[in-house]
Formats: sequence, C-alpha cells, structure tokens
Amino acid sequence: MKRRDFLRSAGAAAVIPVLPLPAMAVPAAAAPVNAFQVGWAALYARAHNQASPALIQKWLRVGPEQANALMGELANQNIIKLPVAGSATAVQPMYPAGRVPGMFNKTKKAVETAKEVFDTLVKDDETDEQVESISGPTREETADATS
Repeated sequence: MKRRDFLRSAGAAAVIPVLPLPAMAVPAAAAPVNAFQVGWAALYARAHNQASPALIQKWLRVGPEQANALMGELANQNIIKLPVAGSATAVQPMYPAGRVPGMFNKTKKAVETAKEVFDTLVKDDETDEQVESISGPTREETADATS
C-alpha cells in the first residue's frame, strides 16, 4: 500500500467517529385540509359515486399527501364509505342509478329522430334516381348533349 493511501484511510478512520449521525426519519405531518377543498371533494364523490386519492388529486389539482388527507376527512365526515382497494363509494350519491335522470332519454330521442330524418333523405334520393332512370333524360340534359 502506498503511503498516501495509508494516510488518507488513517485520517478518515480518525474523523469518522467525530462526524454527526444522520437524522432519523421523522414522520411527516398530515397535510392540512380546508373546508373549501373538502366541499369540492365531497361534491365530486357524491356526483360520481366514487372517490380515490388519484381521482381527487387529478380533479382538484392537489398533491398526493393532500389527496390522502382529503380522503381521510371525507371518511371522517361520513361522506364516503371506507375505501376498499383504493376506491371508495359515496354514502349518499346524487344519482343512485349511476346516471343523470332524464338526460340519456333525451339523447336517445335525438339520435332516433336524426336517424329517421337521414333515412327519409336517403329514400328520397333513391326514389329520385329511380324516376330519372325510368323516365329517361330530361330536356336540359338532351339540350346539353346536342350542343
């Protein structure tokens, strides 16, 4: 061993006991929640009949610690049932059937009406083409062809 390496290791051995130990990990305090955020999270949970920290984090644009704290507060206030596999359901959802009442029936009627209009337009075009093929060319078409 070279003298320089020996002196370096000997010096390190002498200094190591004097250095302070690394600080022990202290559990972080829970993120504070305010009533405004709890209200929005409760509205989201009741409207969608589900809540999870990932969804709250996405829709309220908060950090993961804040989302977990909001989930805890929602469970404490009995707005959601305790989460199973990360997702919780609302105790009193706004729409128990899982959809907005009456909204989808109107959409269905609009689609049916649009299909009926489209079918009648297609049938009108088909009958016009059949009439033209039976009656032959019109006067304008023959005049254009001769000129």
